[in-house]
Amino acid sequence: MSSHRMGIVCAIVIAGIFASVAAGQTSSFKVLVLDALSGKPESGAIVRYFCVGLGWNSKDEVRTGMDGIAEVPYQCQEGTEQFEVAVPGGVKGECGEVGSLKLSDILSKGIISEPDRAGAYFWCPTSQRSNFKPIPGQVTVFVYWISHRGD
Repeated sequence: MSSHRMGIVCAIVIAGIFASVAAGQTSSFKVLVLDALSGKPESGAIVRYFCVGLGWNSKDEVRTGMDGIAEVPYQCQEGTEQFEVAVPGGVKGECGEVGSLKLSDILSKGIISEPDRAGAYFWCPTSQRSNFKPIPGQVTVFVYWISHRGD
């Protein structure tokens, strides 16, 4: 085979690989878990995630690292863009809940939870919220000691 034909074959194979990766691409985003009072990262926090309509499965959770960040894979069916992220309570519980999110909003703008959001499970301090700005590709969630709840 001539080097010209070999070059064309390689270009076609590479283009096919890129097309198949793009079509079946599994995106991911980060979830940063912070203490609502101190603003410090929470290492070892459980982050649960699922596609709206499919429900949660025990394999759909990751833990944050020392930096308070968990990498969450986005593996929803094509056309499904609504996504849920939750940080279940242990010693500390999620403040304000982020609710149903759109992957496009997470990836393009970033999301920061509102610790004092109406209808949330319990109230949390809001002093740290203003210190953070949304980062594209990241959801920032605040947690607080459950024993400090107002209920």
